[in-house]
Amino acid sequence: MKDKILENRLYCFFISSVFLFLVFFYFVFFLINRDFLLEYQSRVFPNVLLDSYDLSNESYSQVASFFQQREDEILDQKVVFSYQGKEVEATLKDIGLEIDSSLTIQEIQNFQKQLSYSKKLLMMNENSTSYQFPFYYSLKEEDFRKFFEELEKQVNVSPTNGYFDTSNGVVYHEGNVGYQIDYSKNLQLIQDTFAGNYDFQNLKISLIGEEVPSSYQESYSQIDTLVSSFVTTFDWIPLRIQNLETGVRYVNGAIVEPGEVFSFYRYAGPYNKNGYIFYYEYVGNGVCQVATTVYDAALLGGHEIVTRSPHKKKSVYVDGGLDATVASSDDGSWNTDMQFRNVYSYPIYIKAYIVGQEIHVEFWSNHDALQGKSYRLESVWLGGRGYQSYRYTYQDGVEVSKELIATTWYPED
Repeated sequence: MKDKILENRLYCFFISSVFLFLVFFYFVFFLINRDFLLEYQSRVFPNVLLDSYDLSNESYSQVASFFQQREDEILDQKVVFSYQGKEVEATLKDIGLEIDSSLTIQEIQNFQKQLSYSKKLLMMNENSTSYQFPFYYSLKEEDFRKFFEELEKQVNVSPTNGYFDTSNGVVYHEGNVGYQIDYSKNLQLIQDTFAGNYDFQNLKISLIGEEVPSSYQESYSQIDTLVSSFVTTFDWIPLRIQNLETGVRYVNGAIVEPGEVFSFYRYAGPYNKNGYIFYYEYVGNGVCQVATTVYDAALLGGHEIVTRSPHKKKSVYVDGGLDATVASSDDGSWNTDMQFRNVYSYPIYIKAYIVGQEIHVEFWSNHDALQGKSYRLESVWLGGRGYQSYRYTYQDGVEVSKELIATTWYPED
C-alpha cells in the first residue's frame, strides 16, 4: 500500500515538473519573440500579398506610399466588357475607379490582430501559406457616366424598322432589332464586381442590356406584285416640272390599307406647301397631272372611285373623261380632292417616280389581290366637249363587264 502511494506521488511530481517546464519554456520563448512581434504592430507580416504584389515586412506607411507610387500602374490594368459576342476593352481609370488604400490597410491590420500568438510565429516561416488581399476601389460616378456615354456610342445599336426597298420593284424588309445597355444596372454591376473577388488575368464583365424591338408590319410582307400602273407625259417646262416632282415625291410611298380611302390631298396638299412654286396662274400649278396619273392607276387596279372632279378644259396628257383635277385654298380651308377606296384584301404600296418626261405611278400589292381580274379604260367622245369614260373588266382574259365611270362635259375649250 505504501509503495502504491509513493508511486502516485512520484507520478504527480513528474507531471507537475513537466507542466512547469513547459510554462517556463513558453514564457522564455515569449520573452525572446515579444520584441520581434511588437515590431509587426506597425508592419505587415511576411507572406502577405496584395493582389500580385508582395507586402511582406512593409510598414503601413510604406504600404500607403506603395499605393501612391503604383496607382497609375494599377489603374492601367485592363477590363474587357462583352456584349452580343463582341468585346470592348478599357482601363480601370477609364471607367472611373480609384484605389481606396485605407480599406486594404484596415483589413490587413484587422487580420493580423485576430491571429493567435502561435499563428503569428508560423507566419514568420518563409514556407508558410501566403495570405492574399484584394485592392479596394471606389467609383467616381461622374467619370463612369462619361465613360458610359462613350461606351453607348460603340455598343448601342438603333433598331432598323421594317422598310420598303423600291430599287427593283417593291420589296418589304423585316428590319433588325437594336441593342441598348442600361446605365443604372451596369453602374451597380461595376460597383459589385470591384467590391468582391476578381482576377485581372481573366477579368471579363458582361454588360447588362436588352434588345430594342423593331417595328414590323407583317401584312406589308405580302406586297410582292405590280397590280396596276399608269404613265403620263409632260413638256419640259422647268417651273411646272418642279411642281410635278414635288407632287410625285409626296405621293410616293403612300400605303393604302384594305378598305381605306386614299386622299390625294392628304399626301400632296395643300398645294402651296414646301416644294411647290408659282407657275402660270398659281402656286402648285401642274400637280393635277400627278393626281390624274394616280386616278387612272386606281381605275386600272379595279378600285372604287370616291371623289373625282374634271378640269375646265380637256387635258392634253390623258384622254377625255380620264382626268382628275385637284386644288386647295392657301389656308387649306377647302380643297378639291381625288379619292379612291382600296377594294383589295391586301394593302397597296404606291410607287411614283419621274423618268425623262414621264410620270409613272405603280400600285403594288399581293399576287392574289386581283383574283384573276384585269382592266382596260376607254374614252368615248360624245361630240363637242363631252366624253364618257368606261372601265372594262376581264376575268382570266375574258371580258365580263363594261362599267360607265363618268360623263364629263368640259366648259372651256
